[in-house]
Amino acid sequence: MKKQLMATFALAFVALSSAGAQVGHYPARSPYRDLEKAHELTYFSGLYRAHLDPARVAPRSGAMIGVLYQWLASGPLNLTAEVARVASERRVLDPDLPKTCASGPVADCKRIAMYRWPLYFTDLGFAMNLTGGRTYHRLVPELRAGLGIVTDFHSKADVGDFAFGTKFASSFGAAIRWIPRGRYQMRLGFSDRVYKVKYPDAYYAPAPDSSRILCDRATARGFALQGAGLPCAGISKPSRWLNNGAFTIGISYLFGR
Repeated sequence: MKKQLMATFALAFVALSSAGAQVGHYPARSPYRDLEKAHELTYFSGLYRAHLDPARVAPRSGAMIGVLYQWLASGPLNLTAEVARVASERRVLDPDLPKTCASGPVADCKRIAMYRWPLYFTDLGFAMNLTGGRTYHRLVPELRAGLGIVTDFHSKADVGDFAFGTKFASSFGAAIRWIPRGRYQMRLGFSDRVYKVKYPDAYYAPAPDSSRILCDRATARGFALQGAGLPCAGISKPSRWLNNGAFTIGISYLFGR
């Protein structure tokens, strides 16, 4: 998350510096060039870096591929549409299993298996060119934001009553485009997708041996007063917002006016 913010500020600094450098250049020698194409279609791939949730049951990091359409609507403003897939995986837990592990977190004892669990994203948004409707030394840094959905296309809960399902996801980030002459460009992107994971009541209910996957704060406080250790993997609210980063590189085809 900190690295993504630093990258965003760095792009903004480049844009401000380049704006000051524009004054005093002859047109033929200016580092600025007007953007000639209004539309771009980008195929990208990269790494999706999922944030681990307290129970470790949400889909994890994996390779990411997708397609981005972007339209330069007016001045520096672009409208965007994106579809992506992440080759993720997640583990399935059974809250009723006892803590039979000799060592390790409680939740690891209740793990049934790790499964391939691809995620699919689609969103609409906008991007703001920090150099306006032009390139600077053929580079265009931009800031991006969007809103859409993320889904695993699973409609039923697993044996532990946990379901990721389909939910809203917001996204924001930054990108830098290199546009040489012609109809193609290279794009580097940094993004963060935010969505909520909700845990079932079964994760907080004790198994026959009193172990449980998660503890709420009241339960944890009660065990602390008794001077006993936590019988669970950790403390968490029933729902948790997760920030999930991604780094991508893409090739774009430019067209239209």
